Amino acid sequence: MPNTEISWNYIADQINRKKCTPVLSNQLILGTLFPGQVIAAEWAQTGGYPLADANLALVAQYLSVTYRDAYRAKTEYLQFLKQRYLAIAEQDATLDRTLLDQVRRERGLSFSQMVSDRLGYPPANDAENPLNLLAAFDMPIYLTTSPHLLLETALRNLNKRPRTEVYNWHPSLEEIVPLEYHPNPDFQPTTDEPLVYHLHGLDEFPDSLVLTEEDNLDFIGNVIHDFREIGKMPNAVRNAISSTILLLLGYNVQSWEMRVILQELIRDQPRRPRSVAIQLDPHDMPEILDSARFQEYIQMYLAQDKYRFDIYWGDTLGFLKQLWNAWQGG
Repeated sequence: MPNTEISWNYIADQINRKKCTPVLSNQLILGTLFPGQVIAAEWAQTGGYPLADANLALVAQYLSVTYRDAYRAKTEYLQFLKQRYLAIAEQDATLDRTLLDQVRRERGLSFSQMVSDRLGYPPANDAENPLNLLAAFDMPIYLTTSPHLLLETALRNLNKRPRTEVYNWHPSLEEIVPLEYHPNPDFQPTTDEPLVYHLHGLDEFPDSLVLTEEDNLDFIGNVIHDFREIGKMPNAVRNAISSTILLLLGYNVQSWEMRVILQELIRDQPRRPRSVAIQLDPHDMPEILDSARFQEYIQMYLAQDKYRFDIYWGDTLGFLKQLWNAWQGG
């Protein structure tokens, strides 16, 4: 499917001007970790979810209600991810069996600590990993709705020194999330010391995750106010959202993630230039009954004046490779 709307050289120039900001979805992160797997559907099956529509927010909401405990639902989700990743790691002949057995016994590890710190994901020098390729661009700010710290690992693989900060989307998180992850007003992001700003919490602190439907509604209610009030979010983040090209990576336009990002952070930012949303080719999505009409609708929807997005039809890795060639002058 052609992508004639994408001005590669213009985006590359904006990267050089430090006026381009990637926004990474949790779907992208999970897709790199669990290729070919539908994590929400698998978790729904293990949790006895009774409906056919098994998106992550719905499954988490169901379990938080049936358990009468949202914290339990979130911790079980993170434990589910750990067990699924360990099952994949078992099939990797390059991983040391002794290390893998040791990691299984280290029950205090967060998901990110297990995957990145102990098992070395993403692996350095893997040019086919979109996180590694994204980290190689000279960008001072990365925004993400993923609670996992895998992008930070990719940046450190390139000897960069990322700072991790998290948006405290609920007042209780001020005490739950340690001060080291709170916004530092004196920190100035650079390409060597970039800021990775997590909008939906960190997996080390399950209470901080924006996971259930109720979490998403609470997030919406607070982010509208906090984005507009000076001091609630880092100025660098607010300026990036309002005045740089945004690259939406891995978002499904029908997901909670995408709806919240579009409706509450991105819309009606008059200073922001036209941006780019990467969408999978609808021909590869079996739930889409009429690919041509769906494509036309999405293009019209995101092109509205309140959003101003062009669409790249394809996967994130393909997009980043083409952008890399343009940025390198190819």
